[in-house]
Amino acid sequence: MASSERTVTFKNLVSYGLGDIYGGGAFMIVGMLFLFYLTEVVGLSPALAGLVFGIGKVWDAVSDPLMGYLSDRTKSRFGRRRVYFLVGIVPITLSFIILWLPMDFTSQAALFLYYSLAYIIFATVFTMVMIPYSALAAELSGDYKTRNKLSGARLFFSGFSSLLAATVPKIIIDSSKGSPSAGYVTMSVIFGIFFALPWLITYFGTWEDPHAAQQSVSKNFLKEFLTIFRNRSFRIHILMYVFAYSAMDLLMALFTYYLTYYLRRPGLYSIAMGTLMVVQLAMIIVYVRIANIKGKRFAYRMGLLIWLLGMLGTLALSPTSPVLLVALVCAVIGLGTSAAVFIPYAILPNVIDVDELMTGSQRSGVYSGAMTLTRKLIQGALVMPMIGLFLQMVGFVSNAEQTPQVLSRFFIFFIGGPALLIIAGVVAATWFELSPRNSEILAAELVRLRAGGKLDDATDEVKAICERVSGRKHEHCNW
Repeated sequence: MASSERTVTFKNLVSYGLGDIYGGGAFMIVGMLFLFYLTEVVGLSPALAGLVFGIGKVWDAVSDPLMGYLSDRTKSRFGRRRVYFLVGIVPITLSFIILWLPMDFTSQAALFLYYSLAYIIFATVFTMVMIPYSALAAELSGDYKTRNKLSGARLFFSGFSSLLAATVPKIIIDSSKGSPSAGYVTMSVIFGIFFALPWLITYFGTWEDPHAAQQSVSKNFLKEFLTIFRNRSFRIHILMYVFAYSAMDLLMALFTYYLTYYLRRPGLYSIAMGTLMVVQLAMIIVYVRIANIKGKRFAYRMGLLIWLLGMLGTLALSPTSPVLLVALVCAVIGLGTSAAVFIPYAILPNVIDVDELMTGSQRSGVYSGAMTLTRKLIQGALVMPMIGLFLQMVGFVSNAEQTPQVLSRFFIFFIGGPALLIIAGVVAATWFELSPRNSEILAAELVRLRAGGKLDDATDEVKAICERVSGRKHEHCNW
């Protein structure tokens, strides 16, 4: 157990979980409303609006893994991870607000430059706080079930924040008595503060593993980053994560357009998205139990197949569908997306254990950075620009009635895009080997090695499991 001298209590679970109010809510608002804001309020062309996300990801390609590396090497009286929770409080608020400030530029180039820079600043602050936060879970406990509870607590508050972020911002924006842009500014101030304050509780309610902090980390940043891909479990984990979250990003970014233009019922936004998010939030507790009993691979595949069923259920919806039917389809989607949101983060600490067996070092910062980088690269450099280009290619016209041909192509993309990614995620999960039993055996082996045990003294069962999950011969570990 990585932190056997300390017990994770309910208070610690809550304190840790509160940190992802920022992670879940901020990305939910940006993913659902920012593209819409840029095209419908600011007046940026769909192609340039999609490219705003892509520009930010060029910087993320450097900042995310670099932040993970810096987190592993940071030394301060406030910790190597948790110090960034304190440093980030004010920047979290300010960086979120500047995304939604209306710029009265007549030039498309000027608008593009401002919002690209604003997004880069937002993404940098997000990276500075969330990567050390994601790395912290592996240090709080080495127990399989406790880690699932930590991930569950994190995703519960993330889901709670996402629920608020999916419903309340639109209410604030629509209730603004001034221009639409004034509503976005009001929303950004309220949520900017809401995202920042919980970090004080997270800081004081968690700790770091002294053993991990004492381990050496290579001074070669690029080498540190590239070697993590030798870990077979990590490679499979990244595929599961990318497919699930890309499908989620695609669904969330298109959902506003789907309600507004395809169903022609924008007033159902809060009901539809609220239903999806409430079910998603409630199901996290269920998936924690399923993961503890049947394993994370089973829970992940089960959830994605339910999600696929929900996406196919949208075929039954039309502009005249009863509200109850729309809510029911959204509830089924929420049943599935809960696993897609929870399981990839629950897997990360176990993947980090495999790496420690392979290298002898606890490099959770580097792994957290790589995971966050992958999500933001796929979202910003591929998914969001692809959506913008697609809308422009099919002839989408902002604030106008769309032709039947445009709507038909849009609906195929709305269902087909997430469906293909969901199927790919289910296939990738078949190769994942970190079952509850394997994870517990590896955690016990880490305890033995940290106490001074020799790698060569491992049992044949441990060696076999290590080789399956790492993809390397046991004698090649601790390189």
